[in-house]
Amino acid sequence: MEISGRKLIFENQRTDCFGAFLVVLCLLLPNDIVFPQTEKTEHLKTDSSQLSIPRLSIFGSSVVVSGIAVHLARYQPLWKEHYTSFFFREDYSYARNQDKFLHFYGSGLGSVISSKALLWAGYDDEDAAICGAATSFVFFTFMKIEDGHINYLGFDRADELANILGAGYPLAQHYVPWLNSFTPKGSYVASPNKVVASQQELPGFLEDHEGQKFWMGITVHDLLPKNLQDYWPSIVGFAAGYTVRGLNTPHSYHETIIALDLDLRKLPGDSPFLKTMWEMLNYIHLPMPAVRVSQSAIWYGLYF
Repeated sequence: MEISGRKLIFENQRTDCFGAFLVVLCLLLPNDIVFPQTEKTEHLKTDSSQLSIPRLSIFGSSVVVSGIAVHLARYQPLWKEHYTSFFFREDYSYARNQDKFLHFYGSGLGSVISSKALLWAGYDDEDAAICGAATSFVFFTFMKIEDGHINYLGFDRADELANILGAGYPLAQHYVPWLNSFTPKGSYVASPNKVVASQQELPGFLEDHEGQKFWMGITVHDLLPKNLQDYWPSIVGFAAGYTVRGLNTPHSYHETIIALDLDLRKLPGDSPFLKTMWEMLNYIHLPMPAVRVSQSAIWYGLYF
């Protein structure tokens, strides 16, 4: 009976993996292959003559391999002794919801990276943004489905909402250019006070919520009226940050920080490589002067 039960568990795992990755691969295929072309879907058509099948294969393989690697890395600490039937469970007290920001930030980065890879493979801007968001959504939803089979976690619909919003934010920026003046950013300095579920063993930085800071970078220059933009350096902006303190104590609290910020997209460089590099690095908040505005005011010469 024990052997039969384990076979059932592994069969369910393989089914979840196969279904999620099949969806990802379908999303990566040119639209005229996956869907018959009609008048309603014509605007979604990517010119297949511009697609690089080797590059698309590299990206698709990378997504699948990454998913399998994440699944195997999580099996020992999460699945081996804690597998159960799928269930929903929301936890709004864990780490004062700092993990929701992590879901938003991570799925947003996944969407951007996927979109860049699809552009490299020959997709046009719109299709790359759509398929990049869909790829990130499927990838992170796959992990939440796995959580739904772990007896002390469950599928957290609030986490999944954060995944959806994060994956969709770069897509929203594509359709609403004004949103490009607001960039989600992250920074991390290790903290000794980690919050880990019972018997859970994951990479420290994922559970080190006190060490994580999440920011919204604001490009002031682009929001100013045209007649005032010459008076403000284009690279200098502000960032609003959020973190938590005192976890694992009865007196945990959150901190809100306002800091100077740099929009690295404004750095010089006309080559596609440099532009992509500055854009990706712009999702990191660099050490800058800051002030804590919640709890009590504290000024920092440099805050990361």
